[in-house]
This record gives sequence, C-alpha cells and structure tokens, in this order.
Amino acid sequence: MSDLKKIAIFGGTFNPPHIGHSFMLKAIANLPEIETVLVMPAKAPPHKSGEIASTEDRVNMCRLAFEGLPKTEISLDELSLEGKSYTVKTLEYLREKGIKNPVLVIGADSFINFHKWYMFEEILSLCELYVFMRGGVSKDALLSAKENLEKIGAKITLLDILPPEISSTEIRKSIKNGDCSGRLLDRNVLEYIKSHSLYKDE
Repeated sequence: MSDLKKIAIFGGTFNPPHIGHSFMLKAIANLPEIETVLVMPAKAPPHKSGEIASTEDRVNMCRLAFEGLPKTEISLDELSLEGKSYTVKTLEYLREKGIKNPVLVIGADSFINFHKWYMFEEILSLCELYVFMRGGVSKDALLSAKENLEKIGAKITLLDILPPEISSTEIRKSIKNGDCSGRLLDRNVLEYIKSHSLYKDE
C-alpha cells in the first residue's frame, strides 16, 4: 500500500451547508491516509438559479460551517473553471495543479448510478472513490456497482459510515416557513441566512 497522503475532494452545491456535511467531513478527515479535504462548492445549474443562493453566499456559508474543521480547506477551483461544471474537467484541472492522488467522496445513491456520469471512465482514471452509506441503498447494490466498476480499473473504498439523512430542500422550506430552529445548521450559518434573507422566495 502506498504511503502517499491523499487529497479528498468533497463537492456539492451546499445550498445551504448543514451538519450532515460536517459529519462527513469530520469522518473523512479522521482517516489516517487523508492529508487534506477540499470542500469544493459547485456552480449553480442555470435551470435552478431561482432555488440556489448565489455563489458568493454559498462560499461564505461554507467558510462559516467548515473552516474550523480539521484538515479542511475551501476550494474555489471548480467555480473558477469556464463553461459547464463537470467532475472530469475539475479533476483534470487539479492534476494540472499538481494534485496527483485525489479521492472523490460521494454518497451511495450517486455511486450506484456512477456509470451514468459524464465520462465516468475518465473520472475513474483520475481519482479513487470513497463512498458513504445512504439509507435506502442496499449493501448488495453497492457491492454490485463496486464489482462492475473495479472490472474497468476503478479504485473504490466503501466507508462503513452512515451519515445523518438531512435534506437541504427541507431546510430551505423550513426557513421559508420561518420555523427553522437551526438544529440542522451551524449557528453562524443560520445567522448568515437570516441576515442576508436567503431562501425566502422559493
């Protein structure tokens, strides 16, 4: 086994970032082979622009929620790329920057459909996959997807960790209805949302 430390890529819309994200970041950072976890906010899909906070607001909320976590850094690399946001393009860019040993962190629900991702075989040539468990996704489905992808050379680690099931959509609905207690959000993130009147118009 290689002694090289690995850089974990933890992407998402983070709309808003919540305690489920923090749980996963802490779990990844706790793995001894991980040197750094890059939190990588994604560009907002154009067709959902009315439902997603601005890039600036999402980045600011990520900083409030995650910057104090061990081994964790906020990366604007994906946001800096021109054109559509594709994982393969981001990984190619990171390789050009000198990140040679990246780990892409995804959930089990995304993993079982990974063969549908744009240029998924190229993605697998550029990184390893670390996969979190998800409620509703069976172990058999995970193992079957793992076996199929490993046949084409994928390096995959299934993490025996089940994060709390938290929906950003439900959080936004609660905020709109004025009944979000902040139980699912970092206190500073909740204050930011309130002070900037986010998610009031969905």
